[in-house]
Amino acid sequence: MGHRFEIRRCGVDDAAMLSRLSVQTYVDTFDGTSSDEDMERFLSRSYDENILRSELANPDSEFYVIECNTVDVGAFRNDGNEHDDAGNDGHNGKDSCARNVIDAAYMKLNFGAAQLEDMGPDAMEIQRLYVRAQYKGIGLGTRLMTFALDRARHRGLNRVWLGVWEHNEPAKRFYSDKGFVRIGQHDFWQGDDRQTDFLLAREV
Repeated sequence: MGHRFEIRRCGVDDAAMLSRLSVQTYVDTFDGTSSDEDMERFLSRSYDENILRSELANPDSEFYVIECNTVDVGAFRNDGNEHDDAGNDGHNGKDSCARNVIDAAYMKLNFGAAQLEDMGPDAMEIQRLYVRAQYKGIGLGTRLMTFALDRARHRGLNRVWLGVWEHNEPAKRFYSDKGFVRIGQHDFWQGDDRQTDFLLAREV
């Protein structure tokens, strides 16, 4: 079996997939950091399919997903109803070669007025960067970060920034290793639970 990871930009038609992936990766990362009620409020307010469809249609925002393509040569499947855990049909109509596409990680970039804080027209925000639990530790986060910095350079921007929960130590270490430094903080509402995000930035 072979694995190939590819970055693909998401379109409006990806809203349902992105909703599932967003909920799963967020819960995997932050389960237990607030009440179940606040978590449900946050998920419904942030990752509803219709909300994401609107965000995907915003020209000042870009979503990217890393797809894990697996090819199992010689695998035999006797029906066409098998699906991977992302809800994609895993059967290609040939008994001799089964293909699955699993959405392993994703990222949201904001430009201009789409940024959650006014950092100026020469800045880009990485609003979300999440990796499925089973794909952590193999460099997908680094691959998305490299891609994000390249997008900023391509657009002629000077600075990239993001927010990270003050108690998310693994993420803080990851961003520090990528050259980000703290420049401030702001409130982050997980449902009705007010939390603090550190604002980090680096030059491109």
